[in-house]
Amino acid sequence: MSMATAIYPGPTPASAEREARRRFVVKAVFFIFILSLVEGPLRKWFLPGLATPLTILRDPFVIALYAYCLAHGLMLRRGIAKLWLGFAIITSIVGLAQYAAQGLPAYGWMLGVRTYWLYMPLAFVVAKTFTREDIHRFLRLCLWIAIPYAFLVAAQYNAPPYVFINLGVGADESGAVGVGDGILRPFGLFTYTGPNVQFTAFMIAVFIAFYVGDVQMRRRGLFLVASGAAVGAMSVLTGSRLIYLLAAGIFAITLLGMTTARPSGRTLRRALGIISLPMFAAALLLFAFPDMLDAMIDRFNRAARSEGGIYDRIYYSGFTWLDALFDASVFGYAIGAGAPGVARMLDLPALFLGEADTQRNVRELGVLLGGSFLLLRWGTTAWVLFLAFRLAVHKSIWALPLAGYVTVPLTLGQITHSPINAFLPWLSIGLIIALRNDLYRDKLVRRIPHASN
Repeated sequence: MSMATAIYPGPTPASAEREARRRFVVKAVFFIFILSLVEGPLRKWFLPGLATPLTILRDPFVIALYAYCLAHGLMLRRGIAKLWLGFAIITSIVGLAQYAAQGLPAYGWMLGVRTYWLYMPLAFVVAKTFTREDIHRFLRLCLWIAIPYAFLVAAQYNAPPYVFINLGVGADESGAVGVGDGILRPFGLFTYTGPNVQFTAFMIAVFIAFYVGDVQMRRRGLFLVASGAAVGAMSVLTGSRLIYLLAAGIFAITLLGMTTARPSGRTLRRALGIISLPMFAAALLLFAFPDMLDAMIDRFNRAARSEGGIYDRIYYSGFTWLDALFDASVFGYAIGAGAPGVARMLDLPALFLGEADTQRNVRELGVLLGGSFLLLRWGTTAWVLFLAFRLAVHKSIWALPLAGYVTVPLTLGQITHSPINAFLPWLSIGLIIALRNDLYRDKLVRRIPHASN
């Protein structure tokens, strides 16, 4: 028997059972992703009378998945995972004391903890269980979904606000949101604009990851054209200013990483291919949807008059945590209490702790834990970017667009605004770490045959 055989003797009953459990977890994650797209249609179109209870449709599946993974060692619990999981436990315990001190009901604490932490552990489940082949399948699934999704948002954009496809939560006929000049902001499969914007930005990252990652499939070229057109149409029809910032982060990180980590003629050709996507989206905006372009220009102008311009908006979103450091209490108000959904359930004033996520984090968690949370968010952003650049050096370029996507949500985005806003950023972080783990496994397997020499 060779030394390679001794080191890697092949599958055993125990390893086969563990592999079966791993595959079960991967399928469960796919299922939860599909549920994230099913929840909105149920709440606004098919079961509007159950709109409120359906808000927690995914929760029992997610919690059961965590319990299963913890029981079978299928959740990453070292390194960055240990920091986040430990911080979640500490803030949840302190949060219980916060709610008691404020005289708020215990169910409010449960909602606050849910808003902050429901999907964070999912990153470390994905990191532990997904292989490169699983990520390939997931990217393909996302882009297959993007094609009919683009037709849906185009239909919503062209339809009046009161028609079936533009109904809001609970079949609300007044739920549609306008950009201006009678142009609507499509919700897609979701119940309001924010998740649709996040989903669209995620699809931009997924498309670029599929393109640069050499994900193989039959008729790949045709699929790239169809899915690229779909993602481009989705992007220009969000009616959102945030999509431009999210897309800029994705393209900037990807192009910078590609051209610095592995510069070559092939990389340059890929970079030119990536640049063609925003050019295609701009052409769509100019020639296919010119009324959306006019509405967006008007929206930018109105926002500049009411908010003082783009730099004031950047300051409000990114730096008002400085104001919160001076007026927040040491131990904070209550975890998640200022998030819109939780505040509404507790009959508290809307946005009474601030609109920006970072500002609200400090006031909810307090100066000590809130400040620590911001450092953890920003430190994780830097770590994810560093990891993506290292992966790019080792030919895993597709981590770059995913890292570009999570940069804005992690640094100043609304990952504690509602669980649905946190779902895709945490899932993306898990995919990036899974790529790193897969690279380590691949290196180990390549080393094994040399042991017999």
